Amino acid sequence: MDATFPRVFIPWNHITAGFPEEIREAISASPEKFIAAVPFRAGPKFYADNRRANLLLKTFLETLDFPEKGKLTVFFPLEEKEDKKGHNREEGCSKRSAFNKPWPLVITGFSEDFGKFLLWNQCFATASHSVWNLIPFNPRELAWTITAFQGNVVSNDPNLIAEVLTCIKAATWRDTSIQNLVKCITQTQGRSGNPAELTVMMTHSWRLSYLETRNFDDNKGPIFLLTGQPITDNLDMHRAITAHICRLRIRVNYQQLINVDKIIGCDWCKNQNHPSHACPFPEVDSTWYGPSTEELRLHLLKTDVPKQTFQKRKEDSANPSGRSKRGKKNDDSWREVRRGKKQ
Repeated sequence: MDATFPRVFIPWNHITAGFPEEIREAISASPEKFIAAVPFRAGPKFYADNRRANLLLKTFLETLDFPEKGKLTVFFPLEEKEDKKGHNREEGCSKRSAFNKPWPLVITGFSEDFGKFLLWNQCFATASHSVWNLIPFNPRELAWTITAFQGNVVSNDPNLIAEVLTCIKAATWRDTSIQNLVKCITQTQGRSGNPAELTVMMTHSWRLSYLETRNFDDNKGPIFLLTGQPITDNLDMHRAITAHICRLRIRVNYQQLINVDKIIGCDWCKNQNHPSHACPFPEVDSTWYGPSTEELRLHLLKTDVPKQTFQKRKEDSANPSGRSKRGKKNDDSWREVRRGKKQ
């Protein structure tokens, strides 16, 4: 049975956040020899509740029906710390600390073909509470998420979205500071050209998506999410351009777009193109073996977070478990992969 799963992407600076420098350098030198195993709802609470996660994942991978898997090693990048005296790890913790980095286990020692197999399939369930996304380390690939906007003008209207994107691009093209940054980047890449034309080329891949977030009062917080392909693999230069874009003053139909300080991201799968309550993974029917939307809601309650921060997507639900009807096509704000049934 085929299934369509979202393809998870986590940029280098996020996937290696919290790693010791020597491990980060080793992975950066030979990224093809390592795979990041990111558990669904990764963070300190997950690893506290699954203290033998590395051993269980290694055992699971070794049982897969695949020839010449290699000599696998699965490890957590940080040494395990002893519990503080009197601390009960079963007690609730804050949402912030529950999902802190580092997120992945690190897999190494695999054969070339087995590594390709793992990355192609990506999503593996070792238990209903332990689902893993196996993704590559890529030091040169940065996030496509640029920024998000809010304001009274934000609505789910395709014509309006196209108009807003045009206004954002036009404001970017006119900004001389952005033009100078683009020129500097392209020159270091051995390319030359008119700064204004190079800036226009930078925006060719830009897209604008409508998303709905939730606040603590259970009110909808509609936003526009701007994404686009980075023109550099230099994180500092990429951040500089993004910062300039965030400072642009943009009006649409005389109404100002307000930049959202924090990029919307998912605590469950770690993608940056949707909020947690809209995570598509639990909505993949039949072949999703992980926690349901209801189980995730209960998980947030245990982490001492108001339940209003997580809402079931009732409009897509066909049964009490919160799972959606099979065949619903995801929008293309995230990359998808089609593959066969999990092993």
